[in-house]
Amino acid sequence: MSKEFDQRVEEFFRNYQDRGMKKWAGFFLSDHSLKINKDNQKRRTVYCKKSPMTQNEIRKSLMKSFAEHRQIAVQIKEITEDNQVKPNIIGFVEGYQEDAAIISNHFVNINDIN
Repeated sequence: MSKEFDQRVEEFFRNYQDRGMKKWAGFFLSDHSLKINKDNQKRRTVYCKKSPMTQNEIRKSLMKSFAEHRQIAVQIKEITEDNQVKPNIIGFVEGYQEDAAIISNHFVNINDIN
């Protein structure tokens, strides 16, 4: 019986053709595919430069957001190496001083805000 089994195994591997990477294509998890799609979308996103606000307007907006506990979106003047506007900092004003604010754990200097 062992000899018969060994012959069958030997015959199987003699005629077996591996499909290569095709067999692994079904093993991509949906979470992995979702993450890849989100990363690709994030890379394709282009942020438009907003019109600049005066220092008084910026301070009033920050104070209002802080006092009313409302979410705020802040655009920084700094641009990336490829001349693109950085993503907005979106969140709640957690702390506020005359020249700086903390927005969702980001320390933001008021002079850096567009």
